[in-house]
Amino acid sequence: MIILGGRTSRARALSATATLVLALAAPACTNAPPKGPPDGAPTMRQMADAVGRDVMVHLQRGYVAGRSPEITFIPNPWNVVVRWSGRTLAEGRRDPRSTHPTPWDYHQRVPLIIYGPGYVRAGIVSNRSVDLTSLAPTFAELLGMRFGDTDGAVLEEGLLPAARRAQRPRLIVLVAYDGGGWNLLAQWPGAWPEQRGLAARGTAYTNATIGSAPAVTAAIHANMGTGVYPRRHGLSENVGRLPDGTVDEIYFNRGDPRLLEAETVADGWDRANGNRPWVGLLGYESWHLGMMGKGAEARDGDRDVGVLWEREQERFWINEDVYDLPGSLPGRDVLDRHLRELDGVDGALDEVWMGRDLTDPSVVPGTSAFVKYQGDALGEILNSEPVGRDELTDFLFVELKPTDFGGHIWNMVAPEEEEVLRAQDQVLGDLIDLLDQRVGADRYVLAVTADHGQTPIPETKGGVRIDPDVVGLRVVEYFRRPIVERTSPSGIFLDMDVVEDAGIDPEDVARYIATLRYRDVLPADADVDLVPSEVADRRVFAAVFPGAFIASLREADLSSFGESAFPEGDLTGPVVGFADLLTG
Repeated sequence: MIILGGRTSRARALSATATLVLALAAPACTNAPPKGPPDGAPTMRQMADAVGRDVMVHLQRGYVAGRSPEITFIPNPWNVVVRWSGRTLAEGRRDPRSTHPTPWDYHQRVPLIIYGPGYVRAGIVSNRSVDLTSLAPTFAELLGMRFGDTDGAVLEEGLLPAARRAQRPRLIVLVAYDGGGWNLLAQWPGAWPEQRGLAARGTAYTNATIGSAPAVTAAIHANMGTGVYPRRHGLSENVGRLPDGTVDEIYFNRGDPRLLEAETVADGWDRANGNRPWVGLLGYESWHLGMMGKGAEARDGDRDVGVLWEREQERFWINEDVYDLPGSLPGRDVLDRHLRELDGVDGALDEVWMGRDLTDPSVVPGTSAFVKYQGDALGEILNSEPVGRDELTDFLFVELKPTDFGGHIWNMVAPEEEEVLRAQDQVLGDLIDLLDQRVGADRYVLAVTADHGQTPIPETKGGVRIDPDVVGLRVVEYFRRPIVERTSPSGIFLDMDVVEDAGIDPEDVARYIATLRYRDVLPADADVDLVPSEVADRRVFAAVFPGAFIASLREADLSSFGESAFPEGDLTGPVVGFADLLTG
């Protein structure tokens, strides 16, 4: 998740202005009795029936009591919960920035490909409904390893029978495109020939989802690594409530993995073999570590290899108390060379690419130059580390961030994003060539997937922007208490001491928010007269739930909900068109 308007992993969910207003707005009426929901506010059952069974299942899998927000937003499809300036209305421009923590299909549906001559069937396209928690048990099956009780099941139709798998693979590789869901691939169908070719030579699942909601990076990478959903592995959000009650980053914050509560398949394999296997990850931020594991913090663990990027200082780094940084990585001069090459594609060496400042550290990770730099680092790791060199299976995890980074800052529909996707596809092709040479063409298994899809510019889909800080202000005004501790694109963290002292029911808070219309959530600097009345008067949320309601849902409850009233709420039905994309 990128909290827009600030640093990616340090921004606070309430701006300074909003925090001040929240602090001042409520105390004036603290003696007034608490309000209930407005007349006509939808009930929990009505909202759950509207979004449908599939959505409610994904929400329940992704909710972690005590960590997730006390109030969960489900915006109407194509609406974006993001901080933005109302001045863009007067200026007539469309802010390209977006977020993606929703349960809708365009964020949930992702490609899932497994490949490996001698291990994986070739030429199979499956439309069975699966999700990313199947990766860990599938890897365990290839290893003949007992790996606990996972939520996902083995991808059986993709694997050759055990009797035909004469030996374990020397190496298992998982490549995740951040933000590389089906809707990005459909937007740029000519930009990923290597991924398409890999699908033809292996087994491709065209009806796969990330498995849980909200669609946030930290949670879904942990789904991949552990084979269980956030309700069991504990990483529900990128931001959540810590054990001491404060709200902060809850993924592998600054490379600290202690909040991950389930074992990853790589950690289990490493432990079972006395830490002799090589295990490593090339990623970008701490939230990607959940696909690999906890390193020295794992039970009987050791310092596995980890490579992340420090954006402010523009260097590779890792928490070396827990993981090892490889001794051989490409220097900053290599990135500078790629940036110069990118700078020159338009014939002018002016440090600008497609109007973007190539000297800005907040732009560089969203460029094809950075993709190539990640590819250089990957090659260095494979050449200098003992990866796949013996008969004891190793694990390599690769997380390619630029598709997501670029999608957030200039949107998935921008031509810059096509170039980034094409560059990542080339890195995938180079990786396959290197694996064939270094490990052996029939001695490794490679899986390729993504952690979520992306959001096009909302106005092009009939959507609008919802400022979460303004939602928080409306809540404080309506309930006349400072009950909002923090807001995020996926919900509101309530100050439960104030809520309980005031006798306010969180269900009433959720029902009130569900009645908000676009005019209610515009930033203070927006002119509502510039918005057509039919848009200004439209409700912006499909559903809003208190966490206690989501946590209370049992199988019987979930099965009682019907099909979604929204086409985007179908997360399990066969998909028309994805198989056609694979044949291109």
